[in-house]
Amino acid sequence: MIDYHPLSETAHGDEIWPLYRRMRDEAPVYYLEEFDCFFLTRFRDIWELLPHPGISVANGQTTIDLLLGQVASRGKGEALASSDPPYQTALRKAIMKRFSPTSARGLEGRTRELVRGFVDDVRERGRLDAIGDLAMRLSVRIACTIIGIPLEESDRLADDVNTFFERDAASEGTTAAGQDASARLFEYVESLVAERISSPDDGDGDLVDALLQVEIDGRKLSQEALLGTLQLAVVGGTETLPKVFAACAYRLWQHPEQRARVAADPAGLAQDAFWETLRYDMPTQMLGRTVTRELEVNGTRVRPGQKLMFLWPSANRDEREFADPDRFDVERRAPRILSFGHATHRCLGAHVAQMEGRILLEELLALDPEYEVVEDEIVRIRSEFFRGFSAMPIRFSPRN
Repeated sequence: MIDYHPLSETAHGDEIWPLYRRMRDEAPVYYLEEFDCFFLTRFRDIWELLPHPGISVANGQTTIDLLLGQVASRGKGEALASSDPPYQTALRKAIMKRFSPTSARGLEGRTRELVRGFVDDVRERGRLDAIGDLAMRLSVRIACTIIGIPLEESDRLADDVNTFFERDAASEGTTAAGQDASARLFEYVESLVAERISSPDDGDGDLVDALLQVEIDGRKLSQEALLGTLQLAVVGGTETLPKVFAACAYRLWQHPEQRARVAADPAGLAQDAFWETLRYDMPTQMLGRTVTRELEVNGTRVRPGQKLMFLWPSANRDEREFADPDRFDVERRAPRILSFGHATHRCLGAHVAQMEGRILLEELLALDPEYEVVEDEIVRIRSEFFRGFSAMPIRFSPRN
């Protein structure tokens, strides 16, 4: 008998992998009456469902929205992450050039400059935290640059994003402090937009400017859509990249022969190592949809109003899609993974995140290709939404 529950302790750690394999083999569409929700574990099922017109994000995507019924943000409605096609398609098209491969390449110089500055800040210590000293500082600053937020606000915003995702073992979902942090983020983007409207020349083709100019079906974005989309950009642009980079640094330390290959050819392999980490250590545990028309998933009938949750980490280790999926291999070069989603709601910042991850890895290996993870000081995340690390201490001997 399979005993899976998304809020259990088992679902948080490495002990989940054998259970995911059993679910893929024996119950790939696993139903929990408590949530009236089907949990999907196979890659192909999820990949083929994501573009289906009979599923919707209007009632939310996260564990907080769909499973716990909590409202974590005021910015819902017609925001990018909570709207469906054709409206969502039009909104995405209107702003996607800020996140395009060309835009990501345009940010490379600034990204490398920032990372080298962060490395210089810790060089004399011989020790750093891959998240707090490098990746989080980078991700929030690049997010602010794209959005149009003054960089002096970046660390405060990062603190609120971190607080929003903190969990308390005594309760489920967002904490009271997390709700307060979410409110502060929303209020900040609200004030940012108000300032931009009063001083329209302050923008420089950034995301705030783009959203203020968007018209869909002859009308401007609602305030709710505008603010919700900006809040998503702050949170999404800040939070996930550091977890993937920390996992990448950890896996390469665990596999020194692979790390040596990447260090010897960073231009050829750093991007591949980051891509493999996205597959192997996807930090987001699940996102979901609400069914709007009857459909069948792998022989299981799902009715309108019922929910689907996509278990990304399981799908990214599905042996039906990946050979030897539990092996970390920087030269795997999987042609498709689910870490950025797929189709309608594919992560808008995918190109930027890959660029950031590659440069972070290149600069870490340039600092010391034989760095050492301080394993007994690692801090792991315990959350129904994220898995992975919240602190990744590293010792290094810098090369001059």
